[in-house]
This record gives sequence, structure tokens and C-alpha cells, in this order.
Amino acid sequence: MNTDVNCKFCTGNQSRYVCPKCGAPYCSLICYKSSIHLECSEQFYKECIQEELDVQDSDDVGKKEMMDILKRVYGENEDSESDSDDEEFTDINERLNGIDLNDAEQVWSSLTDSEKAEFEHLVKSGDISKILPQFTPWWCLPIEKQIVTEVGENINNSELPNLITNIPKLSLLSKKSPSDCIQWNLVNMITPYVFLIRYYNGKHKSYLSEFINGLYNLSKNLCLNQNFESYDMAVKSVELCIQEHEMFKGFQEGFNLINNDLETIFSNGLDSNCNYNIKIALSDIHNLLTMYKNDQKTVSLKKTEQGEFNRKFPDAKATYSILVDVKKVRLLLKKIEYFLAWVDESKL
Repeated sequence: MNTDVNCKFCTGNQSRYVCPKCGAPYCSLICYKSSIHLECSEQFYKECIQEELDVQDSDDVGKKEMMDILKRVYGENEDSESDSDDEEFTDINERLNGIDLNDAEQVWSSLTDSEKAEFEHLVKSGDISKILPQFTPWWCLPIEKQIVTEVGENINNSELPNLITNIPKLSLLSKKSPSDCIQWNLVNMITPYVFLIRYYNGKHKSYLSEFINGLYNLSKNLCLNQNFESYDMAVKSVELCIQEHEMFKGFQEGFNLINNDLETIFSNGLDSNCNYNIKIALSDIHNLLTMYKNDQKTVSLKKTEQGEFNRKFPDAKATYSILVDVKKVRLLLKKIEYFLAWVDESKL
């Protein structure tokens, strides 16, 4: 800080600080809160309070979701008395009080042996998906709600991804004409995107590394540049890849739901929102890849010690044959941009 600069508000003292919002130099809290600077300082305090409230709200929502899930697993038993259920749920609630619910090891260590055994059974049998809160993906929203969302309207986990609008001309990206199979290659890319969003029940941003590595390995077009000659072949390829992974056991039966999702996105009816849907999906993939790339740059190389939970339920990305590094992400981003340019100029 340059102490030769005088306070902007009293003008008599040398400045010691700089306003984080407007950059004005000031010497003390009194000057910072002076009437000349009141509008800026009040706005700063409001934003700080709002950020804290947002964090608290987010924590409260996360805690409520976790408690709802735990109640479904351990607190609901049709053959038990309701009083007993309430006592059991209260016991879990008390044990988890003050626990960081985003820390799987802490939550796991707070469970009893019988609760751990029941959770393991649910995971291994695939029944864990049945107790998760109901999730509605963005492509299942009414079209009018997708396109126009009222200011302040909360659509929870179905929040529409940000659409990329500065799409370059296809001719600027490549002088060669697109292959005839580009549309089916596009299907092969969006199918695992839809599947993984369903698999992570809309919480895929919290599992970004697993999501990106899954997307890459489940799409043969992304990882091997394989071309497809039909819609069915493009979708079937993803389904076969899913069946090869033990981590997706129990969720494979839900592939009928994925087929319905794909029909919604790629619908070609008179009221079709197809072109818009595909651009939203590609934009979301591009945004998630960008987030992943930024995360990879800051991730620590230090290995974290594995606790009991991580040993029992290892990191999903470790089961993939090919892991996505920053170099691959850059190539994938260019590929997504090419698909976006093609969709933008096509009448689908």
C-alpha cells in the first residue's frame, strides 16, 4: 500500500487501506463509513451478509437432503412402531450434529455397524438410487420454462445450464465439410452426458472429476474418435460401455429412462425444441469441461490418506481405463466447439 496517498474522505490523513468495492483509499473505519462513502460501504456489507446467508442456506439444504436420505434408509420401517422410528431418526440426527455432511469419512464414522452394513447392501444391490430425492433434469422441464425463467424463480437442481452464445462459424473452425456421421457421433456424446446426470442424481458438479472421466470413457467418439452410422448404434455403444463397469451395476435397468430422455432432447416433432436442447447440452458439457480444467490446475499432488469409507467405496474415476488430463480437456473443448458450430448452422 502506498502511504503517500491521502485518505479520499478526510483528505488530512495518509491512507492505510483500499475499499474492496470501489478502490478508494481511506485511513480508518470512520472514514470508510462516512456519508460520502455510505452507498458503497452499505452495499459491501449487504453483499457480505448475503454471501453468508447463501452459504448457510446451501448448508441447510444439503443437511436437509442428507437427513432425508438417512431417514429413508434407517428411519422408515413399515413393520416398526412410529415412535421407535422417530427415536431412531432422532438418534442419527444427534450423532450427525456438527458433522460436515460433505465429509464422507466423518459421516461414515458416525454410523453404527448395522447402519454401515445396510448402506453397503444398498450400494451393492443398486437399491441406493431408490432412496435418493427425486430429481428432474433440465430437459424434462416444460419448454416455456426452459426458455424463459422468471427472475428469482427457483427451479432447484433442474436449473438450466448457461447457453454459449458466441458460437464461431463452422467454416472458421475447419475447411473440410463435416462427416455424414457427425449427427450420430453427437448422439454418442450426449448419451453418456444424460446417463451420468441421472446416475449422480443432478449432483454431478460435486463429482466433477468422476463425471468428466465417465463422459470420456463411455463415449467411444470422445475417447477413440469412433464414428457411428446410426442413432441406435451410437446409443447401444454407450449402453455396452456402461455394462462393462461394476460401479454402474443396479443402474443399468434404468437405461429405458435414458432412452426417454434422449427422445425428449432429440425430438423432431412440429413443436420441437431439438436444436435448442442440443445446444444447451453441448454448452453444459463445455462449461463442465472448463470447470474441470480449472480444478485440475489447482489440485494438489499430495495424496490424501484413505479412510474406511474411501477404501470401501473407492473413487469412481479409478475404474476407468483412460483418465482425462488437462491436455485432453483442451482437445475435448475444441471438439465441443466444433459440434456447437455445426448444430448452430444445422436445422435439426
